[in-house]
Amino acid sequence: MRPLINWITYGGPLVHKPGMSISVDEMTMRFKGKHKDKLRITYKKEGDGFQADALCDDGFTLQVYMRNDPAPKKYLSEGLSPLHARVMSLLDALEESYQQCAMDNLYNSAAFCRAAFNHKWKVLSHGVARKGNRGIPACVSQQEAISRKDQVKVRGTVKAAVLEGDEGCPNLIASYVCDTKPVHYLSMVSEEVKRIEKEKEVYNVDTDEIEYVKYLRMGFIDTYNKTMGDVDLSDQLRGSYRLDRWARNRKWWWSMFLGVLGSC
Repeated sequence: MRPLINWITYGGPLVHKPGMSISVDEMTMRFKGKHKDKLRITYKKEGDGFQADALCDDGFTLQVYMRNDPAPKKYLSEGLSPLHARVMSLLDALEESYQQCAMDNLYNSAAFCRAAFNHKWKVLSHGVARKGNRGIPACVSQQEAISRKDQVKVRGTVKAAVLEGDEGCPNLIASYVCDTKPVHYLSMVSEEVKRIEKEKEVYNVDTDEIEYVKYLRMGFIDTYNKTMGDVDLSDQLRGSYRLDRWARNRKWWWSMFLGVLGSC
């Protein structure tokens, strides 16, 4: 499988030029048999199998880095975790500076935002983040309200802080917004923290008509929702046109071959 994976990582940037917004997320290749690198996955419909970190743009897979491969020593020597070292290796395939990379809370942290900006392509990262040891300052971090009374009290709360004095990580914004649940967000791309007016179609059961309803949403949340789904779109396309729909995938190489081929 190594030549096929190398072919994708080599040919991806040659046949597709990514736009301003890209995203990084995990990609799963389902596998029903036994293998030492098979991962137990209960949080995805795809089920157990092999996983790779993927760099995608609008559903097109530019790069993949298999998680059963050792992380690149080049970035491990800089003090990055294996996960962040693999992502930094994916970013090597870019050809323009200051592209915006969206990530979920598994990847995002203040340390990675700084490392990505100091990459040769000056990548600007953003996305939701976990509270523990991810660089969310105490003035922004907020515990989730348990009781219904407390949830109503904190709903709509917004907190934000800007990192100043660090030339290696300029304009990093850490923010918190509470809707039904608290959301912590780290961003190198947000120019301001404010609510924007949105509009959506809803069905009115009384008039039996479609009506337009206006509502408010945080600007950075709207940006994240529009740019994070590149890998999910790639997974959706791979699922729609998959070649192993009825295969049991008990051969590891067959599962990986079809998974990687479907990502092309």
